[in-house]
Amino acid sequence: MGTQLKGKVAIVTGASNGIGRGIAEMFAAEGAKTVLAARRAGLLGEVAEGIKGRGGEALPVAADLTKEDAVVALFAATKAVYGRLDVLVNNAGIATHRNTEDISLDYWLDALAINITAPFLCSREAIRMMKAQTPPGGRIINVGSISAKTPRPDSLPYTTTKFGLQGMTHQLTMDGRKHNIVASIIHPGSTLSSFITRTGRTQAGPGDRPEDYVMTAADVARVAVLMASLPPEVNLYEATILPNHARSFIGRG
Repeated sequence: MGTQLKGKVAIVTGASNGIGRGIAEMFAAEGAKTVLAARRAGLLGEVAEGIKGRGGEALPVAADLTKEDAVVALFAATKAVYGRLDVLVNNAGIATHRNTEDISLDYWLDALAINITAPFLCSREAIRMMKAQTPPGGRIINVGSISAKTPRPDSLPYTTTKFGLQGMTHQLTMDGRKHNIVASIIHPGSTLSSFITRTGRTQAGPGDRPEDYVMTAADVARVAVLMASLPPEVNLYEATILPNHARSFIGRG
């Protein structure tokens, strides 16, 4: 067990798989008391048991984060068990892939609900809790996407929400200063998660070509641990992590 986050209480959303699970597991391995939030109770329970089996601490809370009452209940459960909150990781989200002219209003609203409304609700409750505790303060870490730098084709709702999450992060860290609350955002490139496994890729690491490399969730989690472990006066506001050979905004024109 590490000690970088010893004694801190952290909520990680979308913690049942992928990047969220990787962050939750690494937070716990570094000493954090982790609250795991996602819709699927069974998978959350498995992640929690794995963390406990390795000597960590985890509280699974099944919740539909698009529902205000469920989010309020999540933070109430955290306060009841641990008494405070030091870090919120807004990771839960969905990808989209559909021709813009074929996007229905329901498809659009579903993406906004989990990718924008859920982080808003969770951040609002985090601020309410963090400003009232002693000592006041904490961190909000949003998981964005490389799509906020260079969009993928036919992904209008996803791209729009990830650009929006960047703006939300900026506003949160500005408004949070008076309460000693900072906000940060991580923009991952290709990482092994449900987004990737749906394409048939089942393992991280090299692919057929250099540009096919897929990162592990642990690669992203290391950045989240760094953000969460900095002194309260210091904020790593934005980090972009991507495979070195990935086709991205890093190029010649």
